[in-house]
Amino acid sequence: MQDHERLSAFLDGELSEAEAREIEKELEGDPALLAEFEAIREADRLALEEFDTMLREPVPFDLAKAIQEAPDDHVANATGAPRRSPPWGATIAALIALMIGGIGGYWAGQSQDSTLAAAPGWLQDIADYHAVYATQTRHLVEVPASEREHIQTWLTNTVGTNVAVPDLSAQGLEFQGARLLVAAGKPVAQLMYLDADQRVVALCLIATEAPREGFAAQTIGAFGMVSWGGAGANFVVVGDQDRTDLSTIAEAAATQV
Repeated sequence: MQDHERLSAFLDGELSEAEAREIEKELEGDPALLAEFEAIREADRLALEEFDTMLREPVPFDLAKAIQEAPDDHVANATGAPRRSPPWGATIAALIALMIGGIGGYWAGQSQDSTLAAAPGWLQDIADYHAVYATQTRHLVEVPASEREHIQTWLTNTVGTNVAVPDLSAQGLEFQGARLLVAAGKPVAQLMYLDADQRVVALCLIATEAPREGFAAQTIGAFGMVSWGGAGANFVVVGDQDRTDLSTIAEAAATQV
């Protein structure tokens, strides 16, 4: 094993105790080896920072959907073990994969429409609201589902674009009612749903003259989001980060709004 490989394995905690002690002794007596180790550690730190930044960005919808629909045993293998810093080689491979897929999708989207151009930062506002309202029971909504027609008229007039309440019962969601939010300084319609476990999923929409094209999935805080654009509005479905059905819900909603 070459020095670079040994140092990377040492940094990732992949060596035996005896091998690690040997590396430590070598580092103490070899300034050149120590300099190489520090360079690897700094590169690893920068790569992990970039990786974390990229995880906060929207990812191609097809990739997010494939991850959500992966078999449970694959998910368990990926998340069941205690978290540790990824090995150097794995970090680079992940970055390359994300850069090829994510950056390509980014520039393709930029050629048509700037992501979230209608109201920059509105998804962060939605996540903040969801963190509050998703914990409510008696006061989950302002207007109950029994007033569906009033909800559609009220929010359409207030938000400035057509608001329709999609039927998501086939996705295991029951409509509870609606709220009016303000995000990025603009009114936002929020339609609230509950699943069989009483977990909240919200569909929000904001008026725009330049709807985004295609679907995009991302995570903000503790919540997963799938956003897209339609006639005169941008939409987002938001729910708990561990949900695997948000892309399916978004696709179903998009056919009805």
